[in-house]
Amino acid sequence: MQRYTKRLEIRVEPQQLEKLKADARRRKIPIGEIIREVIDQKYAVTREEKIKEAQKMFKLELPIKNWDEMKGEIEEGYRK
Repeated sequence: MQRYTKRLEIRVEPQQLEKLKADARRRKIPIGEIIREVIDQKYAVTREEKIKEAQKMFKLELPIKNWDEMKGEIEEGYRK
């Protein structure tokens, strides 16, 4: 299970809480998990944003090595 280190306190209306509780019971998950899902959906990176960032990377014109050499460097970096 993922570790969460930051705490957030919010106030909701009674009807909102009842809907959250009902959904949590139906899905057999904590209310906090539902809240995290909604946050992830709201702030998810869009396809357009991903494409824009990839285009920026392509413009960098970085030197490209052969795949075996690059893979070795990546794996070495993970071991450090």
